[in-house]
Amino acid sequence: MKKLITILLITAVMLLVGSFSAPTQAQSPASDVKPTFISLTPGLYVHGWPAFTVSYPKEWVEQPLRPGVGMVFFVAAPKTFPPVPSFVVYVFPNPLPIDNWSKIVVPSLTAMGRDIKIVYDKPSQLKDGAPAQEGEIEWVRNEGVKLNMLVLTTSKDNLWIMITFQSDKGKIGEDLKNYAYSLSFQQGREEPVKVPPDIRAFLDKFCSDIVSYDVEKIMTNYSDQYLLFGMKKANIEKFFRNYPGSPTQRGVKSYEATVTIFEAQGDKAYVDGFFTSKTSDDAKAVEASMFNGWIIKENGQWKWYGNQK
Repeated sequence: MKKLITILLITAVMLLVGSFSAPTQAQSPASDVKPTFISLTPGLYVHGWPAFTVSYPKEWVEQPLRPGVGMVFFVAAPKTFPPVPSFVVYVFPNPLPIDNWSKIVVPSLTAMGRDIKIVYDKPSQLKDGAPAQEGEIEWVRNEGVKLNMLVLTTSKDNLWIMITFQSDKGKIGEDLKNYAYSLSFQQGREEPVKVPPDIRAFLDKFCSDIVSYDVEKIMTNYSDQYLLFGMKKANIEKFFRNYPGSPTQRGVKSYEATVTIFEAQGDKAYVDGFFTSKTSDDAKAVEASMFNGWIIKENGQWKWYGNQK
């Protein structure tokens, strides 16, 4: 377990290098809109699974996601470089309590700046009562720009959800905090949905291949055009072969896919949901991990395509 925690922390540190935000009145989250990855609703980020929404200044512009797993959404004020003020959403697995957020964020900033200071760190809660941890950091970028960063962290299952706002205008005000605290879980959107038989067959085959530990067989489920946060098919192969946290290296005994969102678009389809897996015979030892993105039909076979648009 200690080894797994260390691996997750190292992964998160590598992924949490982002920027952050400025004022405007937050709009009310809507539960009937599509996930942002399918269709952008200005001013509202909509996550697939786990299902949640969070508001941000609607005039801000979407930015390219940085390589890695963790950063799922990134917007900033228009025509700014570097992109500050800005707003970033991270979702990543972490078994630690959320009051450990600084152990991940602070090391990630040392690669980009100096004089890192935690202004405050306190327990909090979302509007629905879900436990959260709120903190603020002051730091100076290598270019000499002084920044303040608000970090709001909560968790669901084994996943951390982290909302960050960053500004070069001094201490983070209540206007930006209101955006962060607009985070709202949408319980009704997490129910399983039926998918066409060929999609179900593809997902079942992929899960069966995972349990076989045969990496060559697993990789037949990926398109040669695959791209996820800048990672190509070759990177995914290395993940299955070498990464201690991968399902093949952990020796999963079962692997099942549950789809909560499905949308077909020609020879492509968007799937969102979660995998459940077990590494022991203990009935309680069930782990969940999210998946979301596109699959593509190539020569009559569905394959993972990634999160490219």
